[in-house]
Amino acid sequence: MKQKKGFKHIVRQLHLYLGLISGLVVVIVSLSGALYVFEEEGRDAWQYNYFHVAKTGGERLSLQQLSDTVKKYYPGDKITLISFKEKADAAYIVSTKNRKLISMNPYTGEITGVREAKADFFSVVLDLHRTLLLGNIGKEIIKWNVLIFFVMCLSGLYLWWPRQKRFWAKALRINFKTKNWKRLNWDLHSVLGFYAVLVLSLIAFTGMFFAFDTVKDMMRLLTGQSLAAKTMKPKTMAMRTPRPATGAADSGYNYMSKQYPGASEVYIVCPADGRAPMRLIMRYDYTFVRKQHTLFIDPSTGKKMKEELYTNYTAYDKFAQSNFDLHTGRIRTLGMGSKLLYFTVALIAASPPVTGFLLWRGRKKKR
Repeated sequence: MKQKKGFKHIVRQLHLYLGLISGLVVVIVSLSGALYVFEEEGRDAWQYNYFHVAKTGGERLSLQQLSDTVKKYYPGDKITLISFKEKADAAYIVSTKNRKLISMNPYTGEITGVREAKADFFSVVLDLHRTLLLGNIGKEIIKWNVLIFFVMCLSGLYLWWPRQKRFWAKALRINFKTKNWKRLNWDLHSVLGFYAVLVLSLIAFTGMFFAFDTVKDMMRLLTGQSLAAKTMKPKTMAMRTPRPATGAADSGYNYMSKQYPGASEVYIVCPADGRAPMRLIMRYDYTFVRKQHTLFIDPSTGKKMKEELYTNYTAYDKFAQSNFDLHTGRIRTLGMGSKLLYFTVALIAASPPVTGFLLWRGRKKKR
């Protein structure tokens, strides 16, 4: 019995001090995450004109022509990403190194809107969630905070778990009728935490998957993929600064559209230094595991280097391609229900740092 009490005390102290260290960050990350759950719906409601154009029924201009237009009006900037949906009224979105988001009419080449990522609401929310708006320093804080939060979920569940059956009913409900605010605060901290812990642990683990290569390696081993079988992306070509081949994106897109038709979204990731490969991603409708084909292109010659097809996914690939949706609540099989669940859980996640701090302050004053 003494051993058990001693271990529980250690866990309680660990839970307490990790909570005090990470509390403010948890609140910020939780609230920003709750907002970002409805990013797609928010953009459709408030930024519709940036993502849609009037249907013209004409031929779409080439990607090269659209790129040339951007370079004409923003000569000192570099295109980093071109994305669009395969719909007749979809605008092309061109992202640049200086964080401009340029909307274009694919039929006329007209620039229909320009947003600055640093002023775009959902881009700011995402930056806040990923980096606390502190750049690389904030990124490191978030990286280690997500690990702390995962430990908090596990330790909190251990501390909550009733040791006897007769305490279960009390542990599963919040007594709103009590006049003792400390008791109510305790219930809010422990009971709400219990109901949210499963989803919060999943969110924390998928966040760790983004942040730590060690977690990726662990998942490779758990899914039966050896570490030697890591997917190696094509490296830089020759040690030179080649000029991009004219129409490299167009030739890649035409090839992929012919070989693997039916894509719903297209992403063209342009190399940052001119030596890394260009990536052309064709994404298809899916229910749980993200389906996408990726073509790697030598930007200096326009030649195909490598193809990665979703039909060849390993068990690890399937988890990796589901990780973003599991982290953000965009689980298509559950529809809007998954987003409402994640939104609610994210709001709940912002409360334990507050109720926990009040518990700590109350005990400190009592002593």
